[in-house]
Amino acid sequence: MLEAWYLPGLEESPAEWLEGRTRAGAAFRAPTLSVDRARAVAGTVREAVLEARTTRSTEEVIGAVARAAGKLSADGPEGVAARELLRTELGWNERLVRETLEGMARTWTHEALTGLVDAELGGTASLDGFVADPQWSGPGQRRRRALGSPVVLQVLAGNVPGVAITATIRALLVRSGVLCKLPESEPGLLPLFARLLAAEDPLLGDCVAATWWPGASFPAAWREWAGWAGKTVVYGGDVTVEAVRRSLPADTEIVTYGPKTGVAVVLADSLPSAAASLARDVCAYDQQGCVSPRLVYVVGESTRPFVEHLAASLEDLTEQHPPPGPTTAEAVAIRAARAAFEFSGYDDGRSAVQSPGESLDWTILSSEDPEARTESLPRVLWVHRVPDLQTLEEVLRPLEGRIQTIGYCGTEELTKLTGIGARLGVSRIAPFGSMAWPPPDWRHEGKHQLLPLVNWTDFETPE
Repeated sequence: MLEAWYLPGLEESPAEWLEGRTRAGAAFRAPTLSVDRARAVAGTVREAVLEARTTRSTEEVIGAVARAAGKLSADGPEGVAARELLRTELGWNERLVRETLEGMARTWTHEALTGLVDAELGGTASLDGFVADPQWSGPGQRRRRALGSPVVLQVLAGNVPGVAITATIRALLVRSGVLCKLPESEPGLLPLFARLLAAEDPLLGDCVAATWWPGASFPAAWREWAGWAGKTVVYGGDVTVEAVRRSLPADTEIVTYGPKTGVAVVLADSLPSAAASLARDVCAYDQQGCVSPRLVYVVGESTRPFVEHLAASLEDLTEQHPPPGPTTAEAVAIRAARAAFEFSGYDDGRSAVQSPGESLDWTILSSEDPEARTESLPRVLWVHRVPDLQTLEEVLRPLEGRIQTIGYCGTEELTKLTGIGARLGVSRIAPFGSMAWPPPDWRHEGKHQLLPLVNWTDFETPE
């Protein structure tokens, strides 16, 4: 039984438990929190944060966070425990787990976190005290300080391992504490990180609390936590966001990250080797991330040559690290999608299905007709031909604001493609092979990572 909780401030061992299962069927448990216990945990987190603000510099916080997070992908006992945890929770093989942790860990290094603070806040100084505002043109001086709310409430999706840690690190960087509802599909990694952080610095460990309760319910403990939170961060769809919003005090600011999709564009001068790079993007996170490519558009030419290369690459990667089996619902949906494409191409051959026989390990549904879809199924790609980039923009217009990343191969009309991406509200345009691994300072959904979490205080002095 996995332990899906980390709750500083509990003075006695839990007596009652909630139990759940991950997507892969792993059993886990978390304490049943009474209102009094939820209040004690929230109070502990807030007190720890306020003490840390006076006794720890932001540089010290970055150091402790980076050391703790780095152990999750290292070869020591903590890394072994993290990989075993994810294999159990997700049903992934060793290689996929290791690659995912190593990819996420690149954004958790001391260098990456320092670079993020520098890029968005101009350095750590404004988080540690008031700094001069060089743009002030009024009389006297103005100094500014940036700080997050003492407590941030988090509701997290579990489609990509490590997102809970990334969200928590962002809050810690702006000197906030965290109260977190863990995702059901991956509830154990954040508590493991919190324990590692507590080993590095017990005070900072007390700045993080995380637990789980079933589904979209909002128990009394949640309502207690909501009263402590200055901001709430939600990863999820419209239904989840609205449910959370209704459960919060009216004046609580909410920062949302909703479902998005990835689009891959094969420009006219692309190389066959690009298919292998795209296949790696597909297999990363088992195609569960908001950056994962699901739609592929081949510009100008028939889809068939690229599809053949892509199918061979997916088969090679599947042999190296097989995916976990789809759920019953996913299996039904994949078979239905295959059948629909086979039927639609029966008369004129304008659509086709590529797959490893009856296996559901991967699927390519290719069509010579342009179309935009939003389905999200594991290792399923829809590949379409478009005659030119103008047609591509018209086809993608219904997805405006819902495309997280455009991946590309080739250079022909690349400038035109970037203009299309900007007009469609795409947050990132990147080559094949890097779609799944954004840099540490990328703007998730086009937003800064830290600035939405901070409040600014201005201090003005006379001449």
